[in-house]
Amino acid sequence: MDIIKKLKETALAIIPVDIVVAILHFTIAPLPLTTLIEFFIGSVFVILGLGIFLAGVDIGIVPAGSMLGASLTRTKNLPLIIVVIAITGFVITVAEPNLKVQGDLVESVTGNIKSGALILTVSAGLGLFLAIAMSRILIQIPFKLIIIIGYSLALVLSTFIDPVYVAIAFDSSGASTGPLTVPFFIALGIGVAGVRGDKGAEDDSFGTTGIAAIGPILGMVVYGFILAKSGANTSVPSEVAMVASDDQNSGLKYFSTITQTIKDVTISLSPVLVLIIAFQLFLLKLPPAQIRRVLTGIVYSWLGLILFFIGANTGFIPAGKAIGGEIGALSYSWILIPIGCILGSIVVCSEPAMWVLTEQVEEVSAGNIRKPVLLTSVALGVSIGVGASMWRVLSGFSVWYLIAPSFIIAMILSLVTPKLFSAIAFDSGSVATGPVSAAFILPITLGAAQTSGGNPALDAFGLIAMIAVAPPISIQILGIMFRRKELSIEKKRKEEALGAK
Repeated sequence: MDIIKKLKETALAIIPVDIVVAILHFTIAPLPLTTLIEFFIGSVFVILGLGIFLAGVDIGIVPAGSMLGASLTRTKNLPLIIVVIAITGFVITVAEPNLKVQGDLVESVTGNIKSGALILTVSAGLGLFLAIAMSRILIQIPFKLIIIIGYSLALVLSTFIDPVYVAIAFDSSGASTGPLTVPFFIALGIGVAGVRGDKGAEDDSFGTTGIAAIGPILGMVVYGFILAKSGANTSVPSEVAMVASDDQNSGLKYFSTITQTIKDVTISLSPVLVLIIAFQLFLLKLPPAQIRRVLTGIVYSWLGLILFFIGANTGFIPAGKAIGGEIGALSYSWILIPIGCILGSIVVCSEPAMWVLTEQVEEVSAGNIRKPVLLTSVALGVSIGVGASMWRVLSGFSVWYLIAPSFIIAMILSLVTPKLFSAIAFDSGSVATGPVSAAFILPITLGAAQTSGGNPALDAFGLIAMIAVAPPISIQILGIMFRRKELSIEKKRKEEALGAK
């Protein structure tokens, strides 16, 4: 059964984090008993919520995406395709759980960047670039050209806005491509490419989320420009209340969280439901059995999101902030760096979608890049990225020293990497930034920045961006190695053939 399978997968992703929290609690970062209990209760909610949510995505939302892509492409009306896909991308991204967590954390820290405004801005940017990504499949524009122009533009324009917005913009890119958007966008791309039907169509379906992820960065850059020009206060507080008060009655707190979460999730998923009904009436025209399955998937997703957000907001986020605060206050706070490295590698290795990716790359490389090699490479990259982010939290150096070199290296590598590997590499950045990154590791950096004497708004954000850029670098390096090995084998065969003559 889909739900049982998904529950096992999410348990595999969350239980290692539970173990790390238990170890930290009994060693260097003791948590208040209430916070610890709420964290483990929250873990159960997160496992149940993500499992049910992902089952709903697989049952209804992903098939709808694939059928929508195919149906739109058959119209052969490019302007219609672009408009519909842009609207669809916007609506789906608004409902993305990773982005909601990111938006709430940004608002709690900065005060002047509202969660709703961030979500709408990021979703608009992603919708636009999703349309560009799908147009690329139809018109056959080179993937690398869009990636290099898009990320170069994002880096250049980001130099003109406040550093706080730079880190948040690149983080929002990683947070916007999560467990809802990634499978839907991939299915949409496969549906579009499938109708094209030529030899390169399947390869062109890769790279969709890699291109779409450019949009949120540019969207937040524009948002930063608008705020600055409007004369709005763009300064951030040097201190924020990082840990909620324990005075509030736990039962009342849970009741308040549950009611607010039901309201928020219903509002965010309602446009998805309206959109699918509209597609059914005017474009898809699915038989009753199929449309019932799609609607069932949406109900599962609704219930799963409610459970996930309850677990994240009452357990994961408070515990993450508290752990970060405890470690940041230590005389040997440098230990946050190796802890970050360990957490980064654990999150990647336990992410079910990453295992799917490793199988995909092994298949594309004809078995030359084995799953353990790829997983180790990506885990090492993410580990270094998270460790570097923790170092920045403690030292307070500019986010540019991490973001600019990392994205420039990824773009340079794309010039010499086989096309398919580049597309898969940039897609994989979306896989690495799972829900745990936004709901647990980011709160740790926020808590540590507060107690180590830094500014959470300036020093903590940028973490998700570093997680997202690690796979494009590591997978492209493996792609270059694969290509060299392939050329070496080909050369050897030619030499043997000449020798036989």
